[in-house]
Amino acid sequence: VMREPLSERELEILSDVVELYLASGEPVASAAVAGVSRTGLSSASLRTAMAELEASGMLVQPHTSSGRIPSDLGFRRYLDALMQRASLDPRDARKLRSMLATPGPLEESLARVSRVLADLTTEIGMAVAPPSANATLQSVHFVPVSSERVLAVVVTAGGLVESRLLGVEREYAPALLERVSNYCTQAFAGLTILEIRGRLLALMDKERAQADELLSGVVTLANRAMDGPAPSGHEVFVQGGDRLLERAAPGQLEVVRRLLAAFADKAALLSLLTNYLAASGPRVVLGSEFSLAGSDDVGLIVTSFQRSSGERGVVGVIGLKRMDYPRIIPIVDYVGHYLASPGGKPGGLE
Repeated sequence: VMREPLSERELEILSDVVELYLASGEPVASAAVAGVSRTGLSSASLRTAMAELEASGMLVQPHTSSGRIPSDLGFRRYLDALMQRASLDPRDARKLRSMLATPGPLEESLARVSRVLADLTTEIGMAVAPPSANATLQSVHFVPVSSERVLAVVVTAGGLVESRLLGVEREYAPALLERVSNYCTQAFAGLTILEIRGRLLALMDKERAQADELLSGVVTLANRAMDGPAPSGHEVFVQGGDRLLERAAPGQLEVVRRLLAAFADKAALLSLLTNYLAASGPRVVLGSEFSLAGSDDVGLIVTSFQRSSGERGVVGVIGLKRMDYPRIIPIVDYVGHYLASPGGKPGGLE
């Protein structure tokens, strides 16, 4: 069904109702809207306008005597308009700049970002690392730990650093490990983990034919470093569940508990979040549009980021539907730009 677009005035009244509802959690009466409205309409005129918004599916009246609350359609219309005009609060910009000032490997940045989002928004902050199976390699370093252990440090072009302790059947001299590291970095830089596995299969035949110590080390150590599930398939960083539990009203505790239980299932969370790897710019997803906690009282604000290497990850916040969208959307947008920029510095963002 094609719906008539809302007039400027209808959109303003809808926005007032949504924002009053977000602040109080209670159905909104026309008198409350009259107290904040810039339309200059009387309470009676606002009541008529709100009845029309209800007829068009934007508002719902839960009880005959009560005020109105936004429907999911009304929320969506409000959020679409908000995306056009939401701007970052200067105080939040200052906090973000100082909290994100320390550059570091991508994993560290993602862990920090999820914590910063949770601290600043008091919702659940999360970040999803790009899948390193699709990442291209920048370098590999093998470091001796003991006669039976070698540490492999794999660095992707996007800045992910993966360390693995490898069990070995023989002792490797530090000089040989350095040669193996240099060989792997030169031979495999720019290839994905999956492409490297293919190259290693070809090298096995060559190594068997030549019985070369360097090739033998490369085949053994690189195979183990790249083996199994690709390092950090899609790692997810989550912070802030405890604070959401503290803030929940008695009637919301069950939803929050279910949400936190759903977060314990990393596979379900990842399958939800990786749907938004291609989301350019912030997206708001409401409870009825995704199933995570079996409740439509949940909201997700998410954006993807793309590293200069082409790897994509996801960052955002999730919480109860009554979030401070005008403030949080620009925060998530800022953090997405921060993660996409070289060296983790927000690109031209003030």
